[in-house]
Amino acid sequence: MRAKKLVLCSPNLKSAGLKALANKLSEKVGYRVYRVLPTRVRNRISAQFMGGIDKVVQFTKFHQAGLSSPRFVTNLGDVGNIDSRLVVARTLTNSSEGKGIVIFEKGTTPPNAPLYTEYIPKKKEFRAHVWDLQVFDVAEKRKRRGFDQERNTQVRNTANGYVFCREGVAEPAGLRELAVSAVSALGRSYGAVDIIWNEKQDKCYVLEVNSRPGMEGQTVDKYADAILRSIGQ
Repeated sequence: MRAKKLVLCSPNLKSAGLKALANKLSEKVGYRVYRVLPTRVRNRISAQFMGGIDKVVQFTKFHQAGLSSPRFVTNLGDVGNIDSRLVVARTLTNSSEGKGIVIFEKGTTPPNAPLYTEYIPKKKEFRAHVWDLQVFDVAEKRKRRGFDQERNTQVRNTANGYVFCREGVAEPAGLRELAVSAVSALGRSYGAVDIIWNEKQDKCYVLEVNSRPGMEGQTVDKYADAILRSIGQ
């Protein structure tokens, strides 16, 4: 019997990352791996990349599961119940790269937002990639060399001169377990999990799970290998 072929299943077939992954998988398996809609899988093996999950839903699920995650409120009038001096307002709940984040001090006029979370100081920030409920890659956000613009260390994104690095990553205790638990709490089996580590508390906190992680360079190759391992190819 001829083995079933692999397809990538997603509601967003125009994703550049999904295209790159399909090309990489095609190289590895020796046949063309197509990108298809969920209704077009047919009699094939599918690796599914679903739509993103609203951040309010994510924080709610994390707390319901008892995971280590920043405390949050969804009403402006409840901001005073957040213990931290600084508060993170998220004006966008389906975004990436720090878009829609406004950090303000309690006692000042807060912006209107659908989500507010406590600000937890972080010594390090990581992204743990999970597939089939197993962590297969961990990267750490670090300052990019040669970045000479003003840097905001509170929001560590590309615009502020931060990049993901894999060399010499010292993982805090419990990071991988927290990443897998966060993905599972959302009813998923994969995701790129953003986790911060507070040095004073020696504690990890999950911030979000990215359902459509940006895939380029080494990340594409690692996802391809993880997918093939999970289906035994």
